Amino acid sequence: MHFRLAIAVLALSGAAHAQVLGLAEALRIAEGRSPQLAAQRAGAEAAAALVPAARENPDAKLIVGVENVPVEGADRWSLTADGMTMRRVGVSQDFVRGEKRDLRETRASAEARREIAVLDLQRAELRRDVATAWLERRYAERSRALLDSLGQEAELQASVATAEIGAGKSPTEAIAAKALRATLADRRQEADQKARRATAALARWLGAEANNPLGPGPDIRALDIHHASALETELALHPHVAMYAPMEAAAEAELRLAAAATKPDWSMELSYGVRGSAYTNMVTLMFRMDLPLFESTRQGPVTASKAKLLEQVRAQAEDAKQRHVAELRTSVIDWEVSRARLERYEKEIVPLAEERAKAAAAGYEGGRTDLAATLEARRAVIESRLAALSAELDVARAWAQLAFLIPERKQP
Repeated sequence: MHFRLAIAVLALSGAAHAQVLGLAEALRIAEGRSPQLAAQRAGAEAAAALVPAARENPDAKLIVGVENVPVEGADRWSLTADGMTMRRVGVSQDFVRGEKRDLRETRASAEARREIAVLDLQRAELRRDVATAWLERRYAERSRALLDSLGQEAELQASVATAEIGAGKSPTEAIAAKALRATLADRRQEADQKARRATAALARWLGAEANNPLGPGPDIRALDIHHASALETELALHPHVAMYAPMEAAAEAELRLAAAATKPDWSMELSYGVRGSAYTNMVTLMFRMDLPLFESTRQGPVTASKAKLLEQVRAQAEDAKQRHVAELRTSVIDWEVSRARLERYEKEIVPLAEERAKAAAAGYEGGRTDLAATLEARRAVIESRLAALSAELDVARAWAQLAFLIPERKQP
């Protein structure tokens, strides 16, 4: 007995000292532990590391070999007998035009910026998903707490109604009271299921901290920008839209590189030839240059292909912008309408339902109404308060869509 009491005390102590999980803390933990963000961050760093090397010329090449070795006659395979035979050592270097190297650097820089934009996109989606799950759990737990308090009241009413059967009253009221109690238990189990599912969703990003008690919620009725037109001016900062700017820059660089392929590059080779002791050694200096003589069948088709790819990227960017504008406007409508519905529940529907329930309870105590009418009034209160919580959750969901739309905007 003492052992069980000690265990209970320890459990309560642990619960009391459990760290409160606020929304900001949940977001911080999720970002710090996300393997997806870690992988994309490594990809962005890898792309950035390639930028300095993109505009460099290729490495020089070492030349080592022999030339003009006879394969017939008395001097065959000799490296010193014939005056034309040389043992050569040298170096060659390809020189790419400065314009092309600049364009390669531009392309690499654009690809690095695209990887950063993808990282921002994944971060924004992570923050939105974590915030939504956190809010889902919070409102499910609030619904569960509300149903717990109402369930205690329904239990008392069922006990009173059952006791009154012995006083000669009809069992109909007792049955109605028990039905209300069972309905509340069912709704409570449904709320508990939603809370546990939201906790399980949070555990994907937070681990064991997902089970910590939740802290106060954010102000879901306020945004730093209050209408769609103002948000649309910042839509270029949306990571999915912003991702297309470096993609377009990279495609433009690819097009200009394809066009620049008609301008030849060149290379230089310097070598030293060692001949037999009877002959003098020699130095060789050679220059080579590309000859793009068949542009219509070689460089031309590549340039046309790169131009079409640039058109594709621009069209995709415009489509992404239009899609996000539509989603943004829809989210603003959802937020505004849900907020109006919530205010109506708080100012009209719930107070009127509670006033009706009070009148029914007073009538029952005065013997003017029966228990069935009182229970029906209480059921209306329950439904209105649960509907108010549901409307508040709708506001919270729409708020999360808007509050975490732009990654630079830190919320909450």
